[in-house]
Amino acid sequence: MWKKKVSIAFLSVMMLFGTAVSASAAQQNVSVKVDSKRVSFPDAQPYFESSRVMIPVRFVSESLGAKVSYGKNSSGNKVNRVVTIKLGDKVIYMTVNSSKVLVGEQIITLDVPARLQEERVYVPLRFVSEALGTQVKWNQAQKLVSISTGSGVTEPEEETKTPSTGMYKAGFEWPREQELGKTLFVKNVQVKNGKLTFTLPKNAEGGSKYTDDGTSVKLIPGKTYTFDIGKGAGFLSISKPESKGDQWEGYYIFLDANYVDDIKAIFGTVKEGVVVAGVGQGVSPLSEVINDAKQLK
Repeated sequence: MWKKKVSIAFLSVMMLFGTAVSASAAQQNVSVKVDSKRVSFPDAQPYFESSRVMIPVRFVSESLGAKVSYGKNSSGNKVNRVVTIKLGDKVIYMTVNSSKVLVGEQIITLDVPARLQEERVYVPLRFVSEALGTQVKWNQAQKLVSISTGSGVTEPEEETKTPSTGMYKAGFEWPREQELGKTLFVKNVQVKNGKLTFTLPKNAEGGSKYTDDGTSVKLIPGKTYTFDIGKGAGFLSISKPESKGDQWEGYYIFLDANYVDDIKAIFGTVKEGVVVAGVGQGVSPLSEVINDAKQLK
């Protein structure tokens, strides 16, 4: 089951910086509605951690009318990332991976802190929503969170499930920054004798190798790796925070071109057996991405 219908959004959920979430928890799909209107998550989906629904903070906060900003603070030699959420006179300060949150002038301890994952900051949905003065209701059967900014929460209606139309599309798309992409794909990644060899760029802050059973191994910047290509080989997730922006530049390298059904349907047989996914679920064979990377300025 883990191999089938895996989306970019789900894979980004898997990559936690400084913490691990079980594959069984992350696999559950969660829907969110604000005042009966469904919230769209274009590139990163909600997931469960310790029975809490974690959501990309910007999408839900802005759906509630709140403003989100990002910053950093220092503690000794460590730089911590901070997210600020403002709605009227309500202000929330959350430090990534810290259970201590400042709401106005009150310090609150969370059982699940904010998490920095591929391209997005995730926060506990119920805590943020209620701290902003809204009401939250959970429908276990539908895995649906209903948020009301009014006086009450109506019971989420039953919904008819529609068949998946596929999560991927042909045509790799570069993130808005390509600093990591240039060092990763230009004169670096090589395929030879059924193996992929590359050096993890030193500017990468996140790098992991995932197997088809959901386990992972963290990769070290500056170190050279060689991985088998083919059935059951898994995939790589490599990223870095933007130099000028609040998102992450990230790439997924599938060592098994048939790892996901959607990819197989798009490409059939890929000569080198490796495909790369970027933003917007756009996917291309590795050789094409390498050629495109050489044209980057």
